[in-house]
Amino acid sequence: MSIEVLRSYRFRCNADQCTASLDSFESATPAGWTEVSSTAHHVYTDVSGWKASAKLLRTLTENGVRTTGRFSLHLCPDHPDALSEHKPRTDGITPDRLLVSCSCGARLGEVMGGAKTRWQEHIRSGIAPTDRTTEK
Repeated sequence: MSIEVLRSYRFRCNADQCTASLDSFESATPAGWTEVSSTAHHVYTDVSGWKASAKLLRTLTENGVRTTGRFSLHLCPDHPDALSEHKPRTDGITPDRLLVSCSCGARLGEVMGGAKTRWQEHIRSGIAPTDRTTEK
């Protein structure tokens, strides 16, 4: 007897009211779909030669993408620009606390986790808070 493990990924469109989804055996964004990353506004640098602390290197990928608080949204081919007005942004303050904001200018506050949830609340509410209390 043998066992084979199959890993699959389901991509769902994050555009409002869209129910499109796609199953894939690859973790990369499918052809025709758009990925919106909360760290896309960062300036990426090669960290392979850095003599940085282990704590810093744990929060960065090999090409300098900050991983703390990072999340991605996916848009189907029918809605490639659905988030053009509201792109999520996360910036690590420390490895466990994040500054969450939106490209529309809304500052959504500091969170210890749940950056994606905080940004989704902003989109659903339709308001643009300028300051939120720190979540502990």
